[in-house]
Amino acid sequence: MTKTKYISPDGFEFDSYEDCCNDPDLDLDLVQFKLTTGERKPQNDFERRLLEMIKEAKRLGKTLEIYPN
Repeated sequence: MTKTKYISPDGFEFDSYEDCCNDPDLDLDLVQFKLTTGERKPQNDFERRLLEMIKEAKRLGKTLEIYPN
């Protein structure tokens, strides 16, 4: 049985959607969006701090405006 690959909107091929979301070369705006939605796991200290800021903003009832290209 052949495993289905995921093709990103940019045309890049990944083994899965999760691999796409956790790609180390993902643009920062998409990293923020994917962290906010829970689709991405923090990949480094910067992303862990960013996720904490996102969680704090949510706790305070604030929303982040992210405009992916």
